[in-house]
Formats: sequence, structure tokens, C-alpha cells
Amino acid sequence: MYSLLTESELKLILFAYEKDSENQIVLRVDLLNDENYSYISKKGEYILWELEKRKLLEDEILKHSWLLTSQETHSLLLCFGNENHLTISSLFNQECYSGSWHLENGILKIFFSYRDHDYAIDVIANNNQLIHSAVQIVDDFSIDVLKVVPVSHAKYGHALIE
Repeated sequence: MYSLLTESELKLILFAYEKDSENQIVLRVDLLNDENYSYISKKGEYILWELEKRKLLEDEILKHSWLLTSQETHSLLLCFGNENHLTISSLFNQECYSGSWHLENGILKIFFSYRDHDYAIDVIANNNQLIHSAVQIVDDFSIDVLKVVPVSHAKYGHALIE
């Protein structure tokens, strides 16, 4: 169900979540139709929101480990490797998992299994801050909005977050 969402639909979910700061609820899938997208995507507020986003670059992905967190799930550390290899580890125990990643139109797409669930995460970078936004799909059944932060890797020097 959720795995069929388009890039535009994923952006619409993030927009609705980030701009409704009081409620911060994930947009219902039944509201994601061409008519609603066409209407919302032409509104000034959506256009300004989209200008706040940018494409991620492979170089910046590989240079850092990334912290992934949300209000509902565990905090995980993501280490991106060459040939689209991904290592996922928990911040609170020794659990370690493998996954894969790739860039598609500047959106970081992440896939892995963790604690008997399959995760698909799309990360959309922010222009003006180092905290990026993401949409997480679990088992193609549930959806959540995450925050993703690049953190320094020891061989690259100073931390990105102070």
C-alpha cells in the first residue's frame, strides 16, 4: 500500500506534518490524490516549503554517520558504506543490522529489516538546517515522520551539531 507512494505524495505527507505544528499528524493516505496534490502544490505555502528542501549528495551521505529518530521508534545510528551498503545500530544496546541505500533524485532511500520489521525510509534534506526530514514506512502497513541528523565521523573532524 505505502510502497506505491510517489515522490510527490511523500513530499505532501511531510509538508502536511511539518506545517501543522499544533497537531503534527501524518496525512491520511486516502487524502493523497491527484486533485488534492494539484491544489496544495500550487499554494504559496507549499512552494515556499519546497524551496526549503534540497537534494542530498552521495559525498555528504558517505562522510558521516547519521542519527535517525522519531517520537514513536528507537533512535538508530546509520553508517553508509560504498556500494550502497548500510549498517544500522541501536544507540542503547549492541544490536547491529545491515541494509541498503541509494539516491533517487536527491532523496536518500534506505531499506533494512530491524526487529522483525521491514523499513523503507525516504530522507529529504533541508536547506537551512542540518536536521533533515524523512518518511518511514514499516512493513508497507504504517507510516511515520522522522528526523535525521548527520553526525561527525572521527576521521572527518569536528561534530556537525554543537
